[in-house]
Amino acid sequence: MNVSIVTEGFENTGHGHITRCLSLYQAFAERKIYPTIYVNGDKHSQSLLINCQHEIIDWLTHPAKLFKEINNSDILIIDSYLAGKEYYNNFIKLADLSLFIDDNLRIDYPDGIIVNGTINAETFPYKKNNNQFLLGAKYIPIRKEFWDTPPRKINKDVTSILITFGGQDIRNLTPLILNSLNENFPDTHKNVIIGSGFKCVEQIEKIKDGKTNLYYSPTAETIKELMLTSDIAITAAGQTLYELAVTGTPTIAIAVADNQINNIKEWKNKGFLLDIILHSDRFYLKKINDDLKKLENPSLRKKLSKIGRDNVDGQGPRRIINHLIEKSCETNGFYLRKAVESDSSMVFKLSNDLTVRQNSINTRPIEWEEHQEWFSRKISQKDYLFYLALDKKDNFIGQIRFEIENDYAVTSISISGEFRGKGLSKKIIKTGCSKIFTEHHSIKKIIAYIRPENNVSINSFTSSGFTLVGDELINGHIFMKYILERDEK
Repeated sequence: MNVSIVTEGFENTGHGHITRCLSLYQAFAERKIYPTIYVNGDKHSQSLLINCQHEIIDWLTHPAKLFKEINNSDILIIDSYLAGKEYYNNFIKLADLSLFIDDNLRIDYPDGIIVNGTINAETFPYKKNNNQFLLGAKYIPIRKEFWDTPPRKINKDVTSILITFGGQDIRNLTPLILNSLNENFPDTHKNVIIGSGFKCVEQIEKIKDGKTNLYYSPTAETIKELMLTSDIAITAAGQTLYELAVTGTPTIAIAVADNQINNIKEWKNKGFLLDIILHSDRFYLKKINDDLKKLENPSLRKKLSKIGRDNVDGQGPRRIINHLIEKSCETNGFYLRKAVESDSSMVFKLSNDLTVRQNSINTRPIEWEEHQEWFSRKISQKDYLFYLALDKKDNFIGQIRFEIENDYAVTSISISGEFRGKGLSKKIIKTGCSKIFTEHHSIKKIIAYIRPENNVSINSFTSSGFTLVGDELINGHIFMKYILERDEK
């Protein structure tokens, strides 16, 4: 399965889009599918993507380059504030299935799946055309570290406050808020997160007192721990607000951009926030201090904590990917993905199935050590394409392999016992061969060698367009040679 994710992120505008796209990458990776993320971004963007397949590309200026990269994607995900509708209209021509992440009905999207994980997005007036909708906080794309968050303990007293304004703090609010806390809550510990794009680091370092801990570009895991161990958080009203909700952290939020105003209002309506605070409000520091005093009440903090966790459970990325895979399986009942190292055991079991061995070129049982060496070598070879077929619940249906030699590929297929006799092999052959011809233009034909007595396999391949062209002697046995030619029309 080829999955492409297109987004953007810059030091001066923030990396929220990248963060939530990364959460979808992680959810795909959990299913052993590894997308490529194409980011219109800067060096700060790249630092967030170290552990995933990605490419930094100015796709707004050079769209043709991106279109070439993402062409023939099985799934295409777009998360952008910059791309106009003409981009989206071109995007959907390049993939079988398209998904658009939205926050505020930014444009009239073309046909596809629209995801809006904003709180109360179910009430937004989307046009009910040919789109599908995944709306509300149950679909919020949130980082993997927050998927399975343990319950938090509500302390009797407020002893620590977290200040977190993402990677940039575009309004430079952190030093002002920290200074206010030092003056008004001198006995309280402050945990301050400093992002890589902060412009006010020196100012923060001058203001910090003996009860202030500074955390420079902490990992997501560290951020989660800070949220769980801090009694209250002060934050912007963007993506971080949902991470605070899933950790059950009583929160004071400030809208630092226009696109956060609706977010903060809806969270106020849910009861998770006490006030609507805008960065432009000249009295925002007083409002923060007033809310902090109210939140000294442990019963109130417990109430807010429950509201947050009731509205965000952290499973948004998994729900989105489950939906995409279910959609991908609607036509044929399966999807194909590349085999990876952790698949070795189940492939070994299938390869040693009695029926599989009887119909293979090599009929003897395979030893585990021999299989491990062979499997590791094959999945790493560029000229060997090893795909697994799985159903929407990731049950292992079978495998199809292609060994490329010059301008042709030799294929073989095997199906797990419980999925035989259901007509799946023909569909897998057709899908696999179409994929090879589409992605490898140098391949002119695909060859299958089949034992003469294997009528089931012969029927599957001939039903998939293969033609008998003769026979060959392999390892002392006669095999029928079937060929599928590339359709040059």
